[in-house]
Amino acid sequence: MRKSLLLLLPALTVVVVVVLLCYMRWVARENLELTQHCVAMEQWQEGDSVKIAVLTDIHARPVDGAYLDAVVRRTLEGKPDAVLLPGDFMNGHHAEEAMPPEELAEHLRPLAALPCFAVLGNHDYYHGAERVKLALQSIGVQFVEGRRAELRVGDAVIDIGGIRCCYTYDTPGPVPQARAGVPLLMLSHTPVGAQYAPEEAVLTLAGHSHGGQVCWPTGKPIWMADGKTPAEWAAGLVHVHGRPCYVCRGIGTSSLPIRFFCPPELLFLRLEGAQRK
Repeated sequence: MRKSLLLLLPALTVVVVVVLLCYMRWVARENLELTQHCVAMEQWQEGDSVKIAVLTDIHARPVDGAYLDAVVRRTLEGKPDAVLLPGDFMNGHHAEEAMPPEELAEHLRPLAALPCFAVLGNHDYYHGAERVKLALQSIGVQFVEGRRAELRVGDAVIDIGGIRCCYTYDTPGPVPQARAGVPLLMLSHTPVGAQYAPEEAVLTLAGHSHGGQVCWPTGKPIWMADGKTPAEWAAGLVHVHGRPCYVCRGIGTSSLPIRFFCPPELLFLRLEGAQRK
């Protein structure tokens, strides 16, 4: 009996590994989690409120159309006032690994009925940054690297600024500064870029790390593909050299199309006027 069990063990191990890989690829990879993060805005009046959806690291593959449509639908169901897109729209390094940017833009078009602000990620440069940018600008997405754009919702006003990809470039380039009396929200593809945000910035939104993609049950990454990003900056609210930064786990995946104990994340950022004592 024991000998029979020992003979079966390799086969059972193979079955378990295959089932686990199938789960990581076809279930966990698209098991989208909706999260919320709230920030009190000192410059706003009590009662002012803005809700912003954050979708990063889409890494659109040629087969991802239905998944992207589902992500867009769930984003709009959350009734955000605006959308932030911190880069890596494209997947991989070669054309056959990614959905064409023009096709991706069509899947994202329903979001562009809202104000949409973006920066590019490192994978977007691999596929031709200008082509990616033009495709998304054609549906109304505003790119904010090195500049700021104003978002106004009712009486609430906030500036959205951007830092160019600090994985692609060694320096951040021009960094927009805060205006007096107007809060500033920053976009950076990588958490590393948050260190260049102005001290007055309320928060930087970043991605790039995918939360590690494959994690221990505690959520800690088993490894980090980017040696510039420490594991403690993999996901959630972190402080990068003293600057507050929320790192999203992203919508898609890079390299291996799998996730484990690290679901994709659609973040709803709620900005609220601070209560006066």
